[in-house]
Amino acid sequence: MKKRLLLVAAAVLVSAAAAPAEFYFGAAGIYSAPLDQPYSSRFGAGISAGWIWSPRFAVELGLGWRPSRVTGSLEGLSDGTLRVFPLEASLRARLPLGSGWVLGGEAGAGWAFHSFSLSDNLRAAWEALGISIKESADGGPVVHLGIGIEYLLTPRWSLEAGLRYTRSRTKGTWSITDEAGGLVQSGTLEKLKLDAVSLTFGLKIALFGAGESQ
Repeated sequence: MKKRLLLVAAAVLVSAAAAPAEFYFGAAGIYSAPLDQPYSSRFGAGISAGWIWSPRFAVELGLGWRPSRVTGSLEGLSDGTLRVFPLEASLRARLPLGSGWVLGGEAGAGWAFHSFSLSDNLRAAWEALGISIKESADGGPVVHLGIGIEYLLTPRWSLEAGLRYTRSRTKGTWSITDEAGGLVQSGTLEKLKLDAVSLTFGLKIALFGAGESQ
């Protein structure tokens, strides 16, 4: 069994190396709609780099930025802003439709880095009572599925729009410090759900090998 897997992997690598290849860079705007109530939709952005080794398949590495307004909840994060920075690898299937159109699907996984900041009003209210609070969200794994459509403007330039579902779970921490007495209380925020559906619209440029895989 192991020998067969090695032979299949070798065959894929040889065919990929022999096929016309196209390397590209992309940038996109993102409108992310979180699926859980404490979070609200915001606009973000992303960049990506990919390798199209045949008209049918490509691999891509992308880094995104998706901010979200948090209204606050008893079991989750307090009022503030959560910024999500997902770094993900994707396998993309491509179906050229003719006349410059390409239909695509993707699946991938990666790691999301999170940055959370309390709202100024909430922080000021606690500080007026002589108390400082801190909250944070840990990084965590993410997986995604998506579909999209691409239109080739030229052999080098193309426009792309897509719809992606991302599943993300993580944890967080909180601490409350009484500045006068020095008393500190802390705890863990369990099972933060950061699932989202995102719409993307972007521009891609082939760095070299332009048009070879079309």
